[in-house]
Amino acid sequence: MIIKGKSRAGPSQLARHLGRADTNERVEILQLDSAGTPAEAFRDWQTYTLATNGRLGLYHANIDPDARYDMTPQQWMRAVEILEEELGLQGQPRAVVMHEKNGREHIHVVWARADMDTMTLRSDSMNYQAHERASLRMEQEFGHEHVPGKHAKRDREAQPEMPSAEATHDEWQQRERGGIDHRARKAQVTALFEASDSGLAFKAALEDAGYVLARGDRRDFVILDEDAKVHSLGRQLPGVKAAELRAFMVDVDPEALPSVKEARTATREVVRAEPTPEPSPQSAPAATEQPCQEPPAADRTPAPSQEDAHIESLRRSIMERHSAELKEQELHHAREVEDLQQEQQAKAEMAIERFAREWAQRVTRERPQEPDGLRRMWRTIREAMDEKVRAHRLATEANAARDAEDRRNGEIRILVSGLNAADRAEIDALVDRQAHERADLLNDQARDLKRRIEDDERARQLAREYEERRRDALTREREGPERDPRAR
Repeated sequence: MIIKGKSRAGPSQLARHLGRADTNERVEILQLDSAGTPAEAFRDWQTYTLATNGRLGLYHANIDPDARYDMTPQQWMRAVEILEEELGLQGQPRAVVMHEKNGREHIHVVWARADMDTMTLRSDSMNYQAHERASLRMEQEFGHEHVPGKHAKRDREAQPEMPSAEATHDEWQQRERGGIDHRARKAQVTALFEASDSGLAFKAALEDAGYVLARGDRRDFVILDEDAKVHSLGRQLPGVKAAELRAFMVDVDPEALPSVKEARTATREVVRAEPTPEPSPQSAPAATEQPCQEPPAADRTPAPSQEDAHIESLRRSIMERHSAELKEQELHHAREVEDLQQEQQAKAEMAIERFAREWAQRVTRERPQEPDGLRRMWRTIREAMDEKVRAHRLATEANAARDAEDRRNGEIRILVSGLNAADRAEIDALVDRQAHERADLLNDQARDLKRRIEDDERARQLAREYEERRRDALTREREGPERDPRAR
């Protein structure tokens, strides 16, 4: 049972990720402790964070059992409960989403971290250990095979070294996108390493294979592939320890190597500078040796005329200008959204701060006045003589404090809900306005394209008419009176 998770913000991006039907065969919401859509729920839960001193208001976890085991609906929900207990998120609103990909099921769970009773975020410290404790409990309860771990599930006598994953998340994503498989890359780099007798020879072999050896920011050496993707050199050599690699590369000065940024820039410039492959010159004579045969009429494709090529060139130039205008509008809209979000964040912080000040002043005003010296002495004597009197006073004060705390929490909820509703209304209004601006720009561009093509057609038509008139005039000059048969 593999469990991964961490605290995060970005409710909109998370909702889009969990709802993607293009990368999953099935997406099903198993539980949502909120009205509305997951995007609205995540946004509300993140907004609650404004009432705390934290920033990451969501905890997103992924529970992925081995493909050999079929989980029942009861087991899925039991797995969520176990993980919730280990993370200390009991009682928090949550969402559970089922994904099926390549015939294999896994679930995503999102919790709200903001505890509205204490106005704090539930702790996410030592969460990796919590994941492994939950994984171990699930394997034992469901009868799954035990999977070794790095922390709570690790037997240090039988497993003295920390286990490492076969592939990082980036390597897995690259394989999903259709890039070179990380196993093939590691095998290739390992073969080059074993065939080299020095660090300089290894560097040359890497360059011949299309890699660039660079100076890592946190690692000794990294390599960049043809797509300018960075890989740790040590991770490409299974079984080779870091000290062994440093000793092998002792003749390569890291300071003489390019940085990751410099190597990435150079790699991309080389890719852009590569010429487009042209037909082989050997194929040209072969084409001329064959007699020129006209294809059948049914197979003939009329060559584009100069007029058609001119119109296409004009259309392409106009569309390029329109594309630049659309890109500029997209950047402007993105800045507007970012500015609005920052403004909303600032207003929310001011509102929370103002509420805290007003509440502190209210507590000071409503605090019961302490008795003066004589009354306080008399109360002390009474409570010393009768314990029930003291217990009654403490219970009354505790009830008053709980009532005040309940009122505070209720007002905080109302305040946060109001802020969230106002923010949502402003975002919706901005999105609607930007959508209208986008539609207006597209309509203007369509009209501009049509007008420009019509103007160009009229100009070419006038040019054709002028040329016909000029030729007629030249003809009339050549066929003057001296060439008139009647004049002979």
